[in-house]
Amino acid sequence: MKKTSEAVDNKILSKSGSINSWHRPSLIWIGVCVAILVLDRILPGPLVEKWYYQGLFGIIRRLYDFLLGWLPVPMIYIVALIVVIRIVKWFNDWKRGFLFQATRALGGIAMIISFFYFFWAFNYRQISLQDRLGLTLDEVTSADVEAEFIRATESLREEAARLPDPYTSDDHIANLEITDDDLRPDVEHALKQVGVPNKGNVRVRQLWPKGFLLRWSTAGIYIPHAFEGHIDAGLMSVQKPFTIAHEMAHGYGVTDEGACNFIAWLACSQSRDQWIRFGGALTYWRYVAAEMPDESVRAVINTLDPVVVRSLTIIRENDKKYPDILPRVRDAIYSTYLKQHGVKGGLRSYNYVVKTVIQYRRSQLFPE
Repeated sequence: MKKTSEAVDNKILSKSGSINSWHRPSLIWIGVCVAILVLDRILPGPLVEKWYYQGLFGIIRRLYDFLLGWLPVPMIYIVALIVVIRIVKWFNDWKRGFLFQATRALGGIAMIISFFYFFWAFNYRQISLQDRLGLTLDEVTSADVEAEFIRATESLREEAARLPDPYTSDDHIANLEITDDDLRPDVEHALKQVGVPNKGNVRVRQLWPKGFLLRWSTAGIYIPHAFEGHIDAGLMSVQKPFTIAHEMAHGYGVTDEGACNFIAWLACSQSRDQWIRFGGALTYWRYVAAEMPDESVRAVINTLDPVVVRSLTIIRENDKKYPDILPRVRDAIYSTYLKQHGVKGGLRSYNYVVKTVIQYRRSQLFPE
């Protein structure tokens, strides 16, 4: 009778709102997540810079690269498989009740957010690249941008003229193989130049199927849970150097999009590889051109080397294969996300690379 009575009592408790009806491990993750979000808001930037960015993050970065960075399979596929298995298991456990499943789902989301900050996102509190270099972007004028457009155009012409004839073919523009191993020495050298830690051996994988990212107006993405950067396999070869360098900079802990673009420009422009220099010069030129009136850009395009014109045409034709999915929704969500994490310009921060390059080159030519 005693055992029967206890079973009845437990059944009653499980149907009530008692703690036993909740998925208790998830409550722990929810608590951890709340604590992390609070810490992210209250910890001073210099403290995060010292103990996380220059300390714990570097240890995590090197540990992952040593243990798993050599895998031939992109880690994102493994992470995605684990998530799918967990979701299927969650759907199959509804017999445990709504409260149990609801807290379990919230706990899963809390765990993902917690890992996001622990593995990478605390880096949003680091000292900005502009502050490290002593640059004031507000001082850049429209005349400065116009002068930079002229300079970037001349630089693009020079890089195009240096290309060996085989590299100017449409097949090379679209399909010449380029990987993260080709860019890593250049990116690490660029990071060292600007005083950014570059511990580890960051991988940047080419993500399949083609167009998976491009349909979201995204050429590449860094996923902290996978510890790797990714570019769309559908990108043209001429686009890959700058994009790989950008995502690799994220992997080394740089969060600001404009700063990653700047590091990509610096890495590509100093590379010994002619294709990397040309690809970097072309992508950067497009960023500068976006800041100029359309008529000014059209007038210049007609004077560019044929390989440049063909590259722009091939990129445009390739983009048409992957039309955007909900572009306004995507832009609104991502811009809000960036602003919430201290990136004031939101999506506009990508184009801050132009002002950063202008100020950086000025500081090198006319040091105080």
